[in-house]
Amino acid sequence: MPTYRGQDTIRPLTQQLDQFFCAAGLSYEVIFVNDCGPDHSWCVMQEVQAEFGSERVKIVRLARNFGQHNALICGFSHAQSDFIVTMDEDLQHSPADVGLLLAKQTEGDYDVVYGRYDALQHSGFRNFTSRMLKKLLAIGIPGLHPDFTAFRLIRAAIARYCLDMTNSYTFLDGYLTWITQSVGVVTVGHHERAARQSSYTVGKLIEHSINIFVTFSDLPVRLLSLTSVVVFVLMTTYSLYILARELFLNDLTPGFPNLIIMLGFGVGLLLLGMGILGEYIHRINLKTTRRPNFVERETFVN
Repeated sequence: MPTYRGQDTIRPLTQQLDQFFCAAGLSYEVIFVNDCGPDHSWCVMQEVQAEFGSERVKIVRLARNFGQHNALICGFSHAQSDFIVTMDEDLQHSPADVGLLLAKQTEGDYDVVYGRYDALQHSGFRNFTSRMLKKLLAIGIPGLHPDFTAFRLIRAAIARYCLDMTNSYTFLDGYLTWITQSVGVVTVGHHERAARQSSYTVGKLIEHSINIFVTFSDLPVRLLSLTSVVVFVLMTTYSLYILARELFLNDLTPGFPNLIIMLGFGVGLLLLGMGILGEYIHRINLKTTRRPNFVERETFVN
């Protein structure tokens, strides 16, 4: 799990995870990826590893801050279990609810299981922006599961496909959408944040949303292309009307037809060119994005 300003929650989270897995009789490993927050998380992670042992607690320190989703994928590269659970280190996700994810996965043999929150415990504004973001993403990225959250169980074989993906912005749930449609959902609890405020400011949330749309959705470029075509047709039609009126009726103010024709055709052509250029850039983005050519979920060889 990625850690950023988690010095006060890393130890209690590890203790709760240890209690759950020991009580359930399951083997586990906790992987902390230090995303270079401005606190003493790394020192605490070292202490926790020494206390619980390196077999149960692995720690990774990134060279700089790469962001939550990149840190998650870094953790995937170190995981050795059959399933991976991603969760926040701020105790908003209950370790006991991992059992619900495991049960749901067993029930439907899913590749991914999302923990859908019964009630969000963010601020009212954060809850509103989160709901709006999900509605916009549902429109812009139809294949994205509507109940995606940061509390997920992922089949390790599926998660490893994310290691080879490259594009202009990392969004784990977008990657998972490209890989599999075998997704389950189970309702879990959501608790108040412990020890600190969220590192996601309004500005960061807006930037995150814009990056997701530009990278994973073709809706913006499609709207631009459609708008440019409509404007080009309207401006061209009006310019032809002005030209015909000037030729046959000659009742317009001198200079007005020339101005309208130049602006009409000029603005229409500029917008049409922008739309065409946007389509080319979108195709370049698709070409340079590395996705898996195929994903083997099950293989039977005689």
